[in-house]
Amino acid sequence: MIAGMGRAKITPPLGVELAGYGYYLGRRARSVMDPLWARALYLKDGDRQVMLIDCDLLGLSREVTEEVRQGLKSMGFNGEMVLVSIHTHTGPAIKYHEGCGYTDAAYTATLAPRILKACRSALEDASEVESLTGTFGELPPDLIWNRSSEDGPVDLGVRGIKIRRLDGRSLALVSAACHPVCNGRIDAISADYPGEVVRLLGEEGFDGMYLNGLCGDIDPNVQGEDDRPAFRSRLAQAVVHAWGENEKPLPCRMRAGSFVTRLKLQPVTKDEIRASARRAEAGAADEGAARVARIWAEEMLERFDTLSFSEEIRISWVLLGGRLILALPFEGFTATGEIIREMTGMRDAMILGCAEELLGYLPSVDDIERGAYAALESTYLYKRLPVLPGEAERLGRTAAEQIGAILKDLDG
Repeated sequence: MIAGMGRAKITPPLGVELAGYGYYLGRRARSVMDPLWARALYLKDGDRQVMLIDCDLLGLSREVTEEVRQGLKSMGFNGEMVLVSIHTHTGPAIKYHEGCGYTDAAYTATLAPRILKACRSALEDASEVESLTGTFGELPPDLIWNRSSEDGPVDLGVRGIKIRRLDGRSLALVSAACHPVCNGRIDAISADYPGEVVRLLGEEGFDGMYLNGLCGDIDPNVQGEDDRPAFRSRLAQAVVHAWGENEKPLPCRMRAGSFVTRLKLQPVTKDEIRASARRAEAGAADEGAARVARIWAEEMLERFDTLSFSEEIRISWVLLGGRLILALPFEGFTATGEIIREMTGMRDAMILGCAEELLGYLPSVDDIERGAYAALESTYLYKRLPVLPGEAERLGRTAAEQIGAILKDLDG
């Protein structure tokens, strides 16, 4: 097996609007707390290749994703690409979400070339792997909470893989599930706690990559604005500590691929679109939220004749030393990951969110029944139709069945 790690700085210029935290805030970057990076891990096992890419951004767009994919092909890479973002709320918007941070066209145009620079560095860094080690630990239960449901599930797992090379260089993958919102609504650019995790891994001698799990319903348990800097450090330290626990040797082998499935969306009439917007306006906490609902309705009505009530989505996967890494293009909920792990029997599987073009939330059926933010209001800012109840759970089962079939084929 061959592995190489590369990175490229993707910090935007000061003055760019930062994404997240509400509507029409005009929150522009005045300083850099810590730089943003694109990191790429190149893996090769025989004739099988993977480029695993992670960006310190809220999410990515279809245009950037496709430019990276085509750029890799032009570099002679013909393997599988897995592209995800950490979902920081102190970085720029790459795909416009209504009211939550305007995109900077000049900066966005530079992003794919910078990501490809990281990939090129990973290819140039490629060297033989000596060993793979899997790790698994758990966060203290007071650090994160289910913001969607008081009784909802919380994934405390910290999953990782250590890659040691014959040249002495050590690489690390670490994954946990929590919204990177420790910083709050500051006007500084930052990778939030994932950036601190990677820095701490460096202190331990590892070139690291943080892969955020399904954090759509999981937030850091920050106690007040004054607690934020200390909590960010505490959470990052807890992630790295848990990552270092329970080591297990893994075989030096790798498989990867992707599959396509369909996601069912809520069928609507024009009258239902108008009624939904009216209800949202009536219950809006402020004019910004009401404006977002109005704009959503206007665009849905304008596009009504071309609306589709299902869409094709692509799910990428890697089996590294037998450990599953699976990436979904959503802010997924904990329940979806639980379904996949339970059905596959892979408690240590890294189920990632925010892959490729970020399509918004994928809420669980109980969240949809409550009409909560992820289920309905968030679809307005993403300018999408809500998903049908039960689609998050069905997608989890579909993904697990696909992985099960792949494993059966490999065993055969």
